[in-house]
Amino acid sequence: MYRLFLVIVLLIVLYFLFRKIFLGSYNRNRDIRGKSTDGADRQEELDEMIEDPVCHTFVPKRIAVIEQMGGREYWFCSKECAVTFRSQHPA
Repeated sequence: MYRLFLVIVLLIVLYFLFRKIFLGSYNRNRDIRGKSTDGADRQEELDEMIEDPVCHTFVPKRIAVIEQMGGREYWFCSKECAVTFRSQHPA
């Protein structure tokens, strides 16, 4: 009977120990707000899909053409769309 109790306690201790080891390394890369501190946020931002204001196609930010116009940033799927937008909206 005592052996069974001892085995159960030992399994519980091992469970929490392994959980602390494996989840502890995961949580070290996260700040207080739960955001990752190892560049994953930057990657997520670059993979965000944005809509081209001219042809209304969606492209990832990392491959979009960025233009500054009137103090604002605009993202386009191609240089042609950026030129079209600039001709339609002169500064």
